[in-house]
Amino acid sequence: MRNTNLAFCMGVAALFLAAGAAQAASVSVETAMEKVRPGDAAPAGTAAELSAAANEFEPFQIVIDGEAAGATGVSASVSDLVGPGGAVIPAAGIMLYREGLYNVTVPSNSEGAVGPWPDPLVPGVDAYFSETRNAFPFDVPAGELRAVWVEVFVPPGTPAGEYTGAVTVSGEGLAETAVGVNLLVRGFELPSTATLKSAFGVRWNVCAAHLGSYEACGDVGIEDYLVLYGRAALDHRVSLEAVIYYGPDGADWSRFDSRYGPLLDGTAPTRLAGARQTTIRMMGDESELQAWHDHFEAEGWLDRLFDYTCDEPPMGCDWSEIPVRAAPVHAAGIRTLLTTDIAELTSHDLQGDIDIIVPIVNYMHDRDGSSTRPDYDAFLASGAGKELWMYQSCMSHGCGDGCVETTDAYFTGWPSYMIDVSAMQNRAMEWISFIYDVGGELYFETTYDLPTAWDDQCDFSGNGDGTLFYPGTPDRIGGTSHIPIESIRLKLIREGMEDYEYLHTLCELGDCDMARAEAGALFAAPYESDAASPADLYAARSRIAARIEELLGTTPSDEGPDAVEPRPEGDAVEPVDGAEGPDATTDIDGAPDAVADTAEGEGGGGGDGGCGCRIAAG
Repeated sequence: MRNTNLAFCMGVAALFLAAGAAQAASVSVETAMEKVRPGDAAPAGTAAELSAAANEFEPFQIVIDGEAAGATGVSASVSDLVGPGGAVIPAAGIMLYREGLYNVTVPSNSEGAVGPWPDPLVPGVDAYFSETRNAFPFDVPAGELRAVWVEVFVPPGTPAGEYTGAVTVSGEGLAETAVGVNLLVRGFELPSTATLKSAFGVRWNVCAAHLGSYEACGDVGIEDYLVLYGRAALDHRVSLEAVIYYGPDGADWSRFDSRYGPLLDGTAPTRLAGARQTTIRMMGDESELQAWHDHFEAEGWLDRLFDYTCDEPPMGCDWSEIPVRAAPVHAAGIRTLLTTDIAELTSHDLQGDIDIIVPIVNYMHDRDGSSTRPDYDAFLASGAGKELWMYQSCMSHGCGDGCVETTDAYFTGWPSYMIDVSAMQNRAMEWISFIYDVGGELYFETTYDLPTAWDDQCDFSGNGDGTLFYPGTPDRIGGTSHIPIESIRLKLIREGMEDYEYLHTLCELGDCDMARAEAGALFAAPYESDAASPADLYAARSRIAARIEELLGTTPSDEGPDAVEPRPEGDAVEPVDGAEGPDATTDIDGAPDAVADTAEGEGGGGGDGGCGCRIAAG
């Protein structure tokens, strides 16, 4: 009888222990290409399997499932990654972020959904002032997921080969878990300055978004914050073209050069050593054009300088105004930029007035037609300095007035920088730029709704349209200094920029056919930018990297953490009609050749330039 009672008690105890174990929070791993929402099912991954070139960032996510009981005081730490011959990628260069949530009240389109979406990234230790922030510890409610964004940076000169380390996660109600990190460093290196030029807008609202008013900032404060955001953008391989607050003091350029020169020279304190702006907008008036030309030419910056002559005519200006605006700019030796398509440019006989033409991606290849890329060839061949750029706009999700729901199926599947679309759509634009052989990307704004970004950045029917940052104020994120908080979307744009470098490098090495086939297989048309899976994208990158190593003779090993089978015979996709592959603007060793321009709306610090608003106007 005694033995029977003992067995019964032990059985009850085992049941209680099992119940407790079932309630314990758990840890899993996800790639950077899935947006982890609180109500999602936990991913199945148990270790991070990564591949990156030297001088490349490679992110992944650690997901904590609150299970039945939740977890409190969750923290994370990372080890060095150790590779061949004891080579080390130091833990100090691996950033850990807590993924914040943005509450969507109106979906951007039928692809979106209401509720919390991951987007703002609060760092454990920031990259600007090295201050500890309040990313950790954090709590995970029962029945919900939370995520840590892990960003590995492979320093220049890192020896190729396999590296291993771990991220350790712990907390109350969560067993300490060491998540393995396996990284294959490829046998080539990416340049610090992007090959694909970019002209992303920035408003002069950045300081007031942090300090509350112009009076609290003053002109010096506004410049300080613009330069800080410009530095943040460079570390994400994009250029804020309207970063200049005001020009020289008469004939004295000393203040201007000390403020903005480092962004143009590649001497700013960026993590990407030597990263420099690929574009800068002329911010003076007509009387200053020649002085700007002469100074920029003397400093070696002229290839970056452009005039945003008009945005989306006839809304931004009347067509007849464009030759009048362009004439003095050309007389001073500065290039002009216009957001329009080739049909409109030609019909108004403006080919000689414009140097950089920037159509919306929808007009490059719309749903009811084929690629219009061949139509731009005559323009590009018509003179030195002619360039074709492209931009995505509210036409990717709908162009309503304010925060209104878009249900038209036309506004789905396009590359998009909205919060509530897929990571593939956030990352697609740079692949599509390669496919259609454009030299740069314009985006109308990065700080449009910065003052209200944490709670409300819904405009033009899109959540996050024109806002890629959050104001990192000490009262919200801890520390003592104000910093830009990057969005997951900005990280994915950088991933796309790095993908472009892979494609460009392969093309430079002589295998453009493979580069175009791989890109075309993922993105058969711009409006199908979410058709392929993240696994497809990673597999394509692996094949491209392996081919680059083969051509360079630098293959680190036959097998790596993301080794994949070659594409099956017959799976190669022909290049998109009329897409020829990109013009070379950067040498394989990363030394920039000519880097030029792109742009944003007329007036101080951006505005609504390049927003696709003419469509909204009907």
